[in-house]
Amino acid sequence: MIRNLIVTILSFAVAGLFALFAFNLTVFNPIAQVVTDFEMTDVYYHILQDGDILEDSPDIVIVDMSDLYSRREIAATLDAIGKQKPRVVGVDVVFEGLKEDTLGDAMIFETAAKYDNIVYSYKLLDYQNDSIGYAESVHSFFAEAVPVMEGFTNMQRNLYGGLKRQLSLGRRYQGKLQPSFITKVVNTYQGKEIYKPLDKDLNINFSPRHYRVINPEDVSKSGDLIRGKVVLFGAMKDEYDMHYTPLGKIAGVELLGYAIDTLINQTEVKSASGWQQWIIAFLLVFFTETIFSFYKNRVSRIGNRFWRFLLSATFFRSYLMFLWMAVWVWLGFILFFKYNFSLNFGWAFSAIAFLVLAEGIIKESIEAYNSK
Repeated sequence: MIRNLIVTILSFAVAGLFALFAFNLTVFNPIAQVVTDFEMTDVYYHILQDGDILEDSPDIVIVDMSDLYSRREIAATLDAIGKQKPRVVGVDVVFEGLKEDTLGDAMIFETAAKYDNIVYSYKLLDYQNDSIGYAESVHSFFAEAVPVMEGFTNMQRNLYGGLKRQLSLGRRYQGKLQPSFITKVVNTYQGKEIYKPLDKDLNINFSPRHYRVINPEDVSKSGDLIRGKVVLFGAMKDEYDMHYTPLGKIAGVELLGYAIDTLINQTEVKSASGWQQWIIAFLLVFFTETIFSFYKNRVSRIGNRFWRFLLSATFFRSYLMFLWMAVWVWLGFILFFKYNFSLNFGWAFSAIAFLVLAEGIIKESIEAYNSK
């Protein structure tokens, strides 16, 4: 038991040493960035993605504005959406400043004043610190003249990997908490303040689903799809508004769909705290080392030389180790699928991969000590 404990500790030390090299040597930078941004949920999402046909979201539809090039067309489409009686419309575009098309500006202004269930987006700029938050913001040209609902669309991402995983409930702007676009849309859809604009991030649930996409010319014929729903109005084919997520590169409006779906259905991905993850990882590696040590001792006592050779061969033990880790991946997947709870086995699996090396180091050290 003491030997197993020492081997477990040494395997973590070796894994940590390799990680140190990976994160500090320039040649390993691309690998380090991928490993840093990897989470077990990425595996789970792809397992789900390879499954049956995706179900349509029952709450959200998208109207694609990729082929709308003037404010007249945009205003006309928004008006057509409004006539189909959606519960809330989220507009994923900021109408900055007036254009030369004065009629288009006037139509956008009239639409903003006409409907009280549209949430417009704005941008927060120039982050200062935790107490002040952002110092600048960019709003649509009509925001000061018309009492419209607004929410910022800034979304958190990993600094290096760039994957979008989290949604913001709120952020500070000039010291005051402001609700995000996502929070505003969800609260409007629910008819009450379900989520307060806290300066807090939640993990988006990217369990694959399908969002019905309606073309602008089909809006007037899509009342059954739009009525009582969340309608997100944004570009599905704009390369400048594409974001990398655990599902790959998706449109910004689709990313908002996943975030809003997460809040509506309260399926945010939960995870254990840092110290809890380390305890689980240590126990898993220790458990693995104990089981495989027991296996090794039992195999060494087999009388048949062929079976003893086969079952003690490195390739066979490696195969068993792979199956063992696969079992834990599936257990983690079941936990995620049933309870939206994610366990990160990254460090545990890294240490398990070095168990044989750690055993060899201990064995050589003992033999060297005894030979003195």
